[in-house]
Amino acid sequence: MNKFLIAIAVLMLICLNVRAESDFLVDEFIAGKNYPRPESHIDYDYTSTEYIPIKLKVCNEISTRDKRKYLFGEEVNLQVKSNVFYKNKLFLKKGTPVTARIEQIVESGMNGIPYYIYLSDFKIDGLEESKILSDYYKSGINLVYWIYPFKWALTFLPPSGILTNLIKGGHAKITTADVITVYYFPQWK
Repeated sequence: MNKFLIAIAVLMLICLNVRAESDFLVDEFIAGKNYPRPESHIDYDYTSTEYIPIKLKVCNEISTRDKRKYLFGEEVNLQVKSNVFYKNKLFLKKGTPVTARIEQIVESGMNGIPYYIYLSDFKIDGLEESKILSDYYKSGINLVYWIYPFKWALTFLPPSGILTNLIKGGHAKITTADVITVYYFPQWK
């Protein structure tokens, strides 16, 4: 036991003696070069967190079960679900058309991992895209929490635990009843 403690103490002393040295490659690369400071928005109020939630719904259902596979980058049509007010004025009317893009479709995997559909790049007529904070995803039924304990319970029977790899998760489906919320920040520049 004493040898173990002495070994740990020696390692700690060796580690304390290490000091950071400058990287000669970095010094050589930046030598003689002048890098300007990036511009900052002086007029912008960085403490502004005021936002407008905009509730949307899809016009047509999107499902990973569909025979016609949806493609990455495909455009999806949505519309504003209800009137949106900002400072007691009508900001967006119900039914205003919105477009989004399918950013990614993740296929289901072994052990109950479900499908996922990711939507991004929401575009609303009359609003700047750079002021819209939007990411939305929907997943299918996740069976992982059921499959993994079952798999580990079967490990004492060698081939039986492997059979749980064949179980896949559920399909993802975005319906017209789903509410997709994006946020518009009017103070952003």
